[in-house]
Amino acid sequence: MRKSLFFFIALLLNTATMPHLIAQSGTLLFQARPIPVLPGYSSSHATSINELGDVGGYCQPAAIGLNYEGFAWSANTDTLTAVGKLSPKGTFSSVNTVSTTGVIVGSADTGDSRPQGFVRNRTSMVNVFPNNGGNTHAINIDLQGRVYGYFIGPKKSNTWQGAMWTPDPRKPGAYTQTILGGPGMPVAFNSTGQGAGYTNTSPQTAAFWNNVAPRAMQVLPKFPDYATTVANAVASNGDVAGSGHPPFSSRPVVWRAATGHAIEELPLLPGDNFGSVLAINAHNFAIGYSAYGVPGTWNIGPRTLVVWKNGLVSPLTSLLAPTVDPTWTITELIGVNDRDQIVANAQINAAIQAIVLTPVP
Repeated sequence: MRKSLFFFIALLLNTATMPHLIAQSGTLLFQARPIPVLPGYSSSHATSINELGDVGGYCQPAAIGLNYEGFAWSANTDTLTAVGKLSPKGTFSSVNTVSTTGVIVGSADTGDSRPQGFVRNRTSMVNVFPNNGGNTHAINIDLQGRVYGYFIGPKKSNTWQGAMWTPDPRKPGAYTQTILGGPGMPVAFNSTGQGAGYTNTSPQTAAFWNNVAPRAMQVLPKFPDYATTVANAVASNGDVAGSGHPPFSSRPVVWRAATGHAIEELPLLPGDNFGSVLAINAHNFAIGYSAYGVPGTWNIGPRTLVVWKNGLVSPLTSLLAPTVDPTWTITELIGVNDRDQIVANAQINAAIQAIVLTPVP
């Protein structure tokens, strides 16, 4: 079925009140907590949140450029850690994941402005795949220390590929590379090594990578009127989320692991016809945006940040607790964990700052 059961139920209700179903039920309301900014920098930008509520990201100085530095923030201790640079000549670093055991994964350059994947524990920062002349992005890490991400090689290579980097037990600090099945590019991984992204072939189609050998790429289904699809995120249970693209449009979609990754279209706000799911957790909770586009054109209006809970859509602003400062403007939704905590970026006092939104008990 194209639409979920929840969507059909919602259609039976007054559409004027549908966006506020979650808020009116009293079951979901968020309080906000800003994340500090590293000394010497003017803004912070989140990239991820883990199951403990810890956040990874980077901080930028007032003069924006390739001179930013990654940070890891502990929710338990409200401690901000600067990750440093990958080499003395490095100009930037960014944290892509903080594991629940405190291991940091991210990307940084060695002086040539080309990102390399790194792992940082309490004592060292290691380049998992020295890729001279290429680009490497380390996205996530599992409990066995295996790192997942994507890379493009130097020289004549022009194709992004997914990869897993496994610690070499014979050489401390060294990793061996396994190239994931393709042709495709995984852009998101969960902490068990499952990946999601899209094919490198035309038409571009959402794809899924399992975490068992041979780690082949699975092309995900799409509706007949979709020209292309893209997967943006994968939950801890293997659910995949992203967007499907009819002509001149984008629709928020989910591929549920429990149904063999059958595709499901989520509802937009009443009157809207354009949107996407940006992140999803294992409990039927997703975040993204909804907008209106003039039919037959790419004239897309302002985007409204939204959440989906059990298939029901609601504007994020309608779910903020009264204690949230009304002068803050949430500009971007980044990720969500299995506790329904959302990490986002907001404009606070004329600067961008990472924040965590936590459901009120």
